[in-house]
Amino acid sequence: MKCYFRSFDASIGDCNIIRLVKDDGRQYVIMVDCGMYTKTLKEYLQTTLHNRIDLLIATHIDGDHIQGITSMLKNHEGLSVGEIWYNCYRRNKNVEQIELSDQQKAILEQIQKAMPVEFDAINYREVSAPQGKTLAKTILDNPELKAVWKIEYITYDSEDFVIPGGFGKIVFLAPRQESLEAIDSQFKDEFNKYFMQVWKEGIANSEELQELLIRFVDAFKDKYVSKQISAKKEIVYDASFVKKQANEEDTDGSDTNYSSIAFMIECGEHKIAMLGDSFASTIEKAIDNKYVDVAKPIECDAIKVSHHGSNGNSSKSLFERINSHKYFIPGGKGEKYPSWGTLGRIAETCKDEEDKLIVFSHSCAITQKMNELGDEDKRKLGIKTIITEEEYELFEW
Repeated sequence: MKCYFRSFDASIGDCNIIRLVKDDGRQYVIMVDCGMYTKTLKEYLQTTLHNRIDLLIATHIDGDHIQGITSMLKNHEGLSVGEIWYNCYRRNKNVEQIELSDQQKAILEQIQKAMPVEFDAINYREVSAPQGKTLAKTILDNPELKAVWKIEYITYDSEDFVIPGGFGKIVFLAPRQESLEAIDSQFKDEFNKYFMQVWKEGIANSEELQELLIRFVDAFKDKYVSKQISAKKEIVYDASFVKKQANEEDTDGSDTNYSSIAFMIECGEHKIAMLGDSFASTIEKAIDNKYVDVAKPIECDAIKVSHHGSNGNSSKSLFERINSHKYFIPGGKGEKYPSWGTLGRIAETCKDEEDKLIVFSHSCAITQKMNELGDEDKRKLGIKTIITEEEYELFEW
């Protein structure tokens, strides 16, 4: 069996596909997030995946992880999906449904209009929010998709998922149950505020309402606080600068990132760490508990770095627990992320004679600067970098 990994350019967001391929040609396809449904992705789905995704994972509610999934499910002709994991609110099906009042429906319409536009990367045009749907509604409106949406929440406490066909298993690292409760509490607070009614179990369209309100609030607050590195002199981007930034750790306080699904794919002795947008501290605790008897750092064939490599979601202590020679950092936003601190911690933690390859899927101001570091600086750091959407063969099992 061979394992292939590809990270697609989804602008600021994530889009990652893992293919597990048997010698006889049978394959199991895992798609993790999709911030933008692009022509490149569409062609890959048609030619390499034969319009089949066996396991579709939306790690959390953020638009830069799920907006492209919505577009793909609505517009990709002939696509079939075996199972969907998406921790969206689920109402108690035995409770009588309560319809929104006309006034509340009008409020909902105004919220939809205020949502950021969706970009159709196939036809290169913007699509206004009322024309689109939330991921939850897209799934629920399609009987075939609704039937394969896993009802139970995915959490740290979920049992390992045995991949059908003898392809390996998935070990869950996050989220913790309390993180889902935090999202649930935020949703109910926002509902009470915007709809002028105390939340009641059974209100119709709960799944869509939760996703819409969480994304609405998230869209209009500045989640990423960039540090001013130096206001006195021009920055010299070299190995010394990167090493210094490795010590400038930060923390993430986002409820949506706190609720992100993170997991380890295991195929025999081979491992791929898919960290979603999860907190470093959450992953560290999970690894300590679930891999207590495994020597650290755990050697992974690849690590999908959390939250586009932002400074608040990586730590030296995390990279002391898991190590690899291939790091995938999807997305990127101006000068904000990925951060130089994350790059430095990857480079400086668990160094050996082999260079670490850091793969950026999206070209932006900061990934270009990182990629353009001098050869001598990269040699000192023990890294190589590339900006690409190409597919990598990770291992043969």
